[in-house]
Amino acid sequence: MSETVKDNIVINEKVSPKGTIEYTDGAVYTESLSDHSSDTPQWYTDEQLLHFMKKLGYTNHTLYDVPDDVKYIVKEMPKLSLEDSFQVLKDAVVYYEDDENLPHDQYEEWKRLAGFEASNRKEKLDEYDNFDIRAFASAIKFHSPYQEVRAVVDPSDDPTIPVETFRAYFLAIIWSIVGSGFNEFFSHRVVTITLGTPIIQMFLYMCGKVWAKTVPCWGFTVKGTKYGININAPWTQKEQMFATLLYGICQGAFYTHYNILTQKLFYHSSFSFGYQFLLSLSVQFIGFGFAGILRRFVVYPSRALWPTVMPTIAINKALLGKEKYESGMSRYNCFFLTFFIMFIYNWFPTYILNILNTFNWMTWIKPSNINLANITGSVTGIGFNPISSFDWNVLSFNSPLVFPFWSYLTQYLGAILAALIVVAVYYSNYMNCQYLPMFTNSLYTNTGETFKVTKILDSENKLDLEKYQSYSPPFYTAGNLVTYGSFICAYPLMITWSFIVHSKLLLNAFKDWALSLWSLRKPKAWVTMFKSEYAALDEFDDPHSNAMKSYKEVPDWWYFAILLASLVVGIAVVEHYPTNTPVWGLFVSLGFNFIFLIPTTILQATTGFSFGLNLLIEMVMGYALPGNPVAIMILKAFGYNIDGQADNYVSNLKIAHYCKIPPMALFRGQCVIVLIQIFVNLGVLNWQISNIKDFCTPHQNAKFTCPDAVTYYNASVVWGAIGPKRIFNHIYPIFKWCWLIGACIGILFGVWKRWGRLYPRDFDPMLFVGGMINMSPPYNLMYYTPGMIVSFVSQYYMKRHHLNLWEKYNYVLSAGFSTGLVLSAIIIFFAVQYKDTAFNWWGNTVPYAGSDGVGYPLKNITDTAKGYFGPDPGHYP
Repeated sequence: MSETVKDNIVINEKVSPKGTIEYTDGAVYTESLSDHSSDTPQWYTDEQLLHFMKKLGYTNHTLYDVPDDVKYIVKEMPKLSLEDSFQVLKDAVVYYEDDENLPHDQYEEWKRLAGFEASNRKEKLDEYDNFDIRAFASAIKFHSPYQEVRAVVDPSDDPTIPVETFRAYFLAIIWSIVGSGFNEFFSHRVVTITLGTPIIQMFLYMCGKVWAKTVPCWGFTVKGTKYGININAPWTQKEQMFATLLYGICQGAFYTHYNILTQKLFYHSSFSFGYQFLLSLSVQFIGFGFAGILRRFVVYPSRALWPTVMPTIAINKALLGKEKYESGMSRYNCFFLTFFIMFIYNWFPTYILNILNTFNWMTWIKPSNINLANITGSVTGIGFNPISSFDWNVLSFNSPLVFPFWSYLTQYLGAILAALIVVAVYYSNYMNCQYLPMFTNSLYTNTGETFKVTKILDSENKLDLEKYQSYSPPFYTAGNLVTYGSFICAYPLMITWSFIVHSKLLLNAFKDWALSLWSLRKPKAWVTMFKSEYAALDEFDDPHSNAMKSYKEVPDWWYFAILLASLVVGIAVVEHYPTNTPVWGLFVSLGFNFIFLIPTTILQATTGFSFGLNLLIEMVMGYALPGNPVAIMILKAFGYNIDGQADNYVSNLKIAHYCKIPPMALFRGQCVIVLIQIFVNLGVLNWQISNIKDFCTPHQNAKFTCPDAVTYYNASVVWGAIGPKRIFNHIYPIFKWCWLIGACIGILFGVWKRWGRLYPRDFDPMLFVGGMINMSPPYNLMYYTPGMIVSFVSQYYMKRHHLNLWEKYNYVLSAGFSTGLVLSAIIIFFAVQYKDTAFNWWGNTVPYAGSDGVGYPLKNITDTAKGYFGPDPGHYP
């Protein structure tokens, strides 16, 4: 071994066992052994390197298989002096305090090492601590402290790689048209089939590779820049991600299809395509304005992890990334192997052997036992069953390979509590709920029949009190009661918890927003506003933000302009068309999003859990506009989709941030794709309504029963037609106490976390209540218990004890399974399910036989003296 000296750092020239010479600036050698002679000066030893790798969690590695992220970290170490390293660690200890996504032992090690910066440092600092200080600081400064990010995100960038090419746009537009139409077509079916981002990534990859090799490079040159249908270069990783993000933006909620379906099929209203288009245009684009505000809080900060975006990046890396010194199966091969396995396996739980999907084995003991079905059943029961499904469609329902284990566990505990409360509510016969099934999402009359809102409305779709008094109040099942109670608790809980725990962040956010608006009174502010914001990232010093400083940022005024234009279109819609909706209602929806959007998006960015404002808007506007269900639905669409679309946009922006996609290019592409999506979705939806027989009826042959629209319709009945005043004061008075319960929970845990001691670091009350909300009929514990097992194995055991395998394969496994599942489901549907080619045998019929499959109520209404339960007609609240 020889040596040279550069910048006071010894650079070693090491001979590998294969006889090759490797020149590195402090890098490690994946093929070399630690055979250093004692007289060779070296700034770190192999023992130090192995010691540091164990600190990061790589317990099973040797110097032959050093992970790529560790190589990069060690290579960058010479750029930091010891004093700089101390400062990086000290800043990180403050910045990442109480960060649940950071390994606790790693954070405690930071605190210990940062404490060495003292006058007597030389007496305490040993050779391992010296290396660890610089290595940990290098990981923070030049890569990421999060294992999830280091597993899939490249820390470096090459701004010269083509991104916004014709071929990327063309493929993104074609697949967005196909995917939007397909997803809209199947979104109202049980079970929903979705062309998700993973499978489209595979198609984009194949199309991009073929395009790069076969399409001629025809084009023209303008001012020295050549524009052509192809470029003389392979299909790049950035082009693939750019096209993926454009497709991903049209996978967000197309919320107005609920309004259109409900108004046409349940309220029997007729309206023009112009109304549908303008309403959709306003609702879909209004979230853009808020996405611009959110960038500083949930895109640029490194603490905004966004665990849900990791599989998308992992697929991209598996398909096009370069893996050097790779041992074992490549990510590329792993993706296609898992895709093939799931493609074959999914035929069994979906068509051949349904017990693999719904393994309600305990109900088989006595199928006619209603109590056994209620507690252990998976169809209409609560789902207490330790082994309830072997179907990946069920196992992956709550993303167990993506959500951090602490997040999934907290939600699961909340779901268990909700299940216990449902049992208590039902078997105490609260508000006569035993005359209804225990766990379904339908709305019922006092005779146990499905509630029909048209029987209580007048010709203007407003509440007719005489019809209402002669018909029935609406009644919920026990499962829906607990879900709505949990939902109501969540809003005051989020307010109190967020303003106690995240007060500084929220106050700064509101302050920045208010100052931005106030500054517009000055002419100079308008000039500054129309310039690209090069300074937007100046306050962020992590490696990904530093890399993104090479690209022009989208100015705030672009987002403001879209927000204003969308609002103007929305005002025109509610004023011109007979919607019974006041203009001030739109501003109320904007106001609620202004208050809640930052806390809800921070929650999703750090935990993966998403939370909407739909119920809050319904209840508040139900008080303001009693007996007006159509207006409630329209304001709900605006209120929810501002939040839903803003979250979708910023999650896309975070992926672009991680993958170094130019923001200006992404913004242009997003606007184009969303506009295309509106036309495609409306076209497909109107075709379905006109051409599918019995569309959105309970017994539709191809299962296009529209459960989502039914839930939307039920909500409009309860909170729009009947109104929250009747619900809170008379029908279900317990709901009004849920506001107080939620506020008290938020204050209790907020004060305990901020000023108390021994607070469990991994506990977030919003996630716990979120788990209770997720226990919403028909999604019982069957959809969470199997996923809990998967989450424990992946996010806890493998991540702790086999980090190298977890980093390499976890997200690729998730993506491969998801892709195989979707493609298999599509083929199964068109091959055998569409024509109702049933495969009737015991393995397919037994899960739905007996009480669990039918959903019998515990008490029979015919046994009552009056033939109905509750108040007498004419005396309804």
